[in-house]
Amino acid sequence: MAKASRTSLSSHPQAHGPRKKSWRQRQTDYFRQRYPRIEEMEIIHRQAAGIDLGGKKSHFVALEIGSEVEVQEFGMTTLQLCAMVEYLLEHAVTSVAMESTGVYWMPVCELLEHAGVEVYLVNPTHAKNVPGRRKDDKMDCRWLQKLHKFGLLSASFRPAKEIRPLRSFLRHRQCLVELSADHLRRLQKLLDMMNVRIHKAVSDLGGATGMRILHAIVAGETDPVVLAAFRDARCACSEDQLREELTGFYPEHLVKQLASVLRLYEGLLEEITRVDADIEDALKSLAPVPAADLAAQVAADAHAWPKGKHAPAFNTSAYVEIITGQDPTRLPGIGPQQSLRLLGELGQDMEKWPSVKHFGAFITLAPVDKISGGHLYASHTRPGTHPAAVIFRQAASRVVQQEGAALAAYYHKVAKRRGKARAMTALAYKIARMYFYLMKNGWAYVEVGEKHYEESYRQQQMAALQKRAKRLGCVVTPMAA
Repeated sequence: MAKASRTSLSSHPQAHGPRKKSWRQRQTDYFRQRYPRIEEMEIIHRQAAGIDLGGKKSHFVALEIGSEVEVQEFGMTTLQLCAMVEYLLEHAVTSVAMESTGVYWMPVCELLEHAGVEVYLVNPTHAKNVPGRRKDDKMDCRWLQKLHKFGLLSASFRPAKEIRPLRSFLRHRQCLVELSADHLRRLQKLLDMMNVRIHKAVSDLGGATGMRILHAIVAGETDPVVLAAFRDARCACSEDQLREELTGFYPEHLVKQLASVLRLYEGLLEEITRVDADIEDALKSLAPVPAADLAAQVAADAHAWPKGKHAPAFNTSAYVEIITGQDPTRLPGIGPQQSLRLLGELGQDMEKWPSVKHFGAFITLAPVDKISGGHLYASHTRPGTHPAAVIFRQAASRVVQQEGAALAAYYHKVAKRRGKARAMTALAYKIARMYFYLMKNGWAYVEVGEKHYEESYRQQQMAALQKRAKRLGCVVTPMAA
């Protein structure tokens, strides 16, 4: 008799009936029934898309089609980027969110803005990944699209389209100036290797005396008496001192290296002059007056021209005042070049920041308070350094050196209590607030002097003491002088 075969019930899923829900699913259903959702999140950008920018291969685009979110991959060539823009326009996308990753966002942003699509350039720290969520490019673009759809992302600051070329030229010029300083240090290093200490005798190796001597050394001159004769009449050191410092060794291979670095240094100086011409052309395009009237106004302007080793050879303050209608050089510590750089970094529209505190937090100078349970447990500036913050710190360092200035007294008062580093930040923030109110409301700064500031501070302290004494049932009487 054949043995009967047994059939396992586990091989028939329907034999056990419907699968039971897990404890987590039952708990979720219970809370949904007991606490029904009163209202859904409001959709701010209905036709929204999210783009995850890839640094090497491709970009991923997520957009909502019907009730599903579709993700497409596009290459990084110009033709692929144009195809991506056409794909977004075909689906009537009006707003796009993407993270500001490196410089890869720039061509994408330019094409989208040219096509009339609103672009939200998002700080990556504002779109952090949800803990426990899988991290990949497709999920990132879906997450950006979801956050942007409900208006949970804020766009980063970008200057007006007309200001961007000026900012690019100014930053490029700053890089050239820094490179020229590096080459000047290389020249000093080569001179030290030859024990020719020109830079110890003259204050600036790149000045008139230093450049004449360098050209003579490159041409083959090694006699200290002949080299010292190239001294400029304005040089602080004497010819005898210069002759002593020029006595050294002149090996052929170091002289050739000196000639090579000198050519690079002079080439950078010429390039800075060319960039200055481009900057002036950009300023002329921003001026709201005709070219003939602009030239006459700039020529008749009484502002001081920029001073310094790499100062532009045109009146920067005149252009800034014509473009903005305000004169930032009236603020303490801000000179002609600083006013031009602030225009390039911040533009002229201060309405992009709701308040002066938002402006200060953006440039990483205002303290950001962290409050929990009604208790202030931290108050620090945001990490990082904005280029505009560097300019305001430079202005603050110049103000500190001014004797009898009210802001210098403010710096010393804060430095005694919080230290010099925080006092410098506080002073830079105060100058930044002055700049904000000047550009927005036209409020100019009036210097009242150190004595007036000290007296005002004394009155504030006296009022605070009297108020505190009144709460304690006491009376504060000032001492007779």
